[in-house]
Parts: sequence; structure tokens; C-alpha cells
Amino acid sequence: MKARTRGFTLIELMIVFAILAVLLMLVLPNFVRARSNARLSSCDSNLRNLSAAVSLYANDNDKLFPDTLDLVTPHYIKAIPSCPSAGSDTYSEGFGSRSNPDNFTIFCKGSFHVDLGVAQDHPQIYFDRGLVEGR
Repeated sequence: MKARTRGFTLIELMIVFAILAVLLMLVLPNFVRARSNARLSSCDSNLRNLSAAVSLYANDNDKLFPDTLDLVTPHYIKAIPSCPSAGSDTYSEGFGSRSNPDNFTIFCKGSFHVDLGVAQDHPQIYFDRGLVEGR
């Protein structure tokens, strides 16, 4: 009598791999979108922190806003953060003080969040209006 070996047939293995491929195709776009949303939320948080540092600077300096984001001191902010989607500082170039000394704008310069439908040079935070994502 011949002993029967146990194992999976080629057809069974191919069916399992096909099911796994379909599941991966369904899950992967959602994972990528969730990751992009997390990066945008982190960028929003960075803008809020920079806005708070600029406000503190303005309060300490008779309502004068800095021309650039030279806020790296122990009293205002330890380091200029980097946009998680860009991997670099996109905020220093995206800082503007309007002619009105009581207002400023900080934004993420570039198109690093366009995959989520956010316009170029967004998100932005205004001293008088708050955060604007640009969707």
C-alpha cells in the first residue's frame, strides 16, 4: 500500500494567493489615504505650534512680528519643525507678515498634500482667521 503525503495542491495555493491579492488591493488604498491624512494632521499641528511661537514673540516684542521664522530660542520654539510629507522645513519659506502688524500667515510651501485634495501652499494658518486647509 502506498503512503499518502499530506499537503496543499497547487490549485489550493493559487486560490489562497488570489484571495490575498484581492484583499490587499482593497486595503492598500485605504492605508495610503490614512497615512496621508495623518501627515496632514501633523502638518496642521506644526502650524499651530509655530503660530503660538509667533504670538509669544509678538507679545514679548511690542506686537512686532518677526520677518522670518527666527524663533528658535528656548523661550519660543526649540526647532523649526519639518512637514512630514516633505521631510524638510517648508514653513520658513511660507511665512509672511502682512502690512498690518497685527496679522501674519504661516503655510506649508509646496504641493505636498495635493493627494488629499489640498491646494498648493496649504494648509495655512492666519493669526486672525485660524487654520485653513484649502480643500
